[in-house]
Amino acid sequence: MFAGSAGRSSAKAAVHAVALVLALAAAPLSAQKTIGLRAGIGSATLSGANLDARGASAFDAPRYGIAAGVDAGIPLSGALGARIGLGLAQKGGAVKVPPSISASRSLTESVAQIDYVQFSALLRAGTAAEEGRLNFGFLAGPWVAFNLSCQVAVTTVEPPPIRPEVPPGIPNRVGAARVTGAATGSARAGSAQDTDVACGEGGVSEVKSTDFGVAVGGGFQVKLTDSLDLAFEVIYARGLSEIDDEGKKTNHVAFQSGLVFAIG
Repeated sequence: MFAGSAGRSSAKAAVHAVALVLALAAAPLSAQKTIGLRAGIGSATLSGANLDARGASAFDAPRYGIAAGVDAGIPLSGALGARIGLGLAQKGGAVKVPPSISASRSLTESVAQIDYVQFSALLRAGTAAEEGRLNFGFLAGPWVAFNLSCQVAVTTVEPPPIRPEVPPGIPNRVGAARVTGAATGSARAGSAQDTDVACGEGGVSEVKSTDFGVAVGGGFQVKLTDSLDLAFEVIYARGLSEIDDEGKKTNHVAFQSGLVFAIG
């Protein structure tokens, strides 16, 4: 499912992204104007140009997880500012189980669960807060993420047996259901078995330890007091590096809300 070999270009780009984050974070503390605490839900998928050619499973169904973090807002010029963030991003994807199944086979659903700690350095352009209680803004910039854990959760489903035809002498299907239920009991119900396989074990190969990309988004803040805002935003993070040798890249959409505190 996953295979990993650290590419030089990916590592070099990741180092550059980290350097950018550290450079912005090194701005004087007196220039920091806000601290934001945000949390919400994320929807993640995996994509890649080489999936079909390699015969790999496309994890293009969403995996839902937690998105949470803390950030520091630094004013730059007018309504333009920088936002340095650190947070948890649960990425990966799922393989859909076909909606129609046959009783003669079992079906397997796989969910790639790849969790990252993610650093971001975003520019925010929006309306000035003093113009009203609402402050709208747009975000864009690079991010770099470091892998915390990786596994594939596999659920194998054994469908129930096909319902037999109505036996002779039974007037309707209600009677047939009673006879079948009495004969088979709980065997009519399907069964499921869950298995978690760590990346690098049990036929699941490793992913790279880092990922990087760009993020864009937008949202608004509602002023509650002179030093406290309520924030809502949507951010899309697109991975630019291949996390394995099958060409998979991460996609993540975070729907977040939180509190923003003015500190200077």
